[in-house]
Amino acid sequence: METESEDINEYVEFAVTDGKRFEDLKRVFDKLKSDKDEDIIGDDEQPYLDLLDEQARKYFRWSTPEEDELWIKKWFATPIETRWTDKSLNRGWDFGSMIEAFKDGEYELLSCKMISTNVARLNFYSLAYPYGGTGCMQALVESFGFKVLIIYDGASPPYAPATDEEINKLGG
Repeated sequence: METESEDINEYVEFAVTDGKRFEDLKRVFDKLKSDKDEDIIGDDEQPYLDLLDEQARKYFRWSTPEEDELWIKKWFATPIETRWTDKSLNRGWDFGSMIEAFKDGEYELLSCKMISTNVARLNFYSLAYPYGGTGCMQALVESFGFKVLIIYDGASPPYAPATDEEINKLGG
């Protein structure tokens, strides 16, 4: 059920460089939207994983419990002031965590559609603040090879995502 008009909703805007990959992304989005609308996103991530090709799967982290334990040890052994800027500690998204974030996010997924020849929007409507953020949406878009251009999260004016260089300058 779409609560608000797409003219006044939040969104993640991104550059589309391949029409087929956009259709592949849209299939995953449509499944997530349908399941979220029906409140049936469960612990089984396989139905979503089956919709991803090998290229999209490579975006995600597929670590073993042993690798996770080593990362935790390294995280806590790293001085606090450098944890967020140490590139070796940047793990990226785990696929299951992305699906869980979609499940737990307090928002309605509205649409994923082209708004011009080379630009699309993943539209959503937040039901609360905080609602869980746009990280999982950005990860889904990026996993298909697209660059996020603008984020409108409803809490601030539309903005471009921070680059690694900008994050490092801020010390985090």
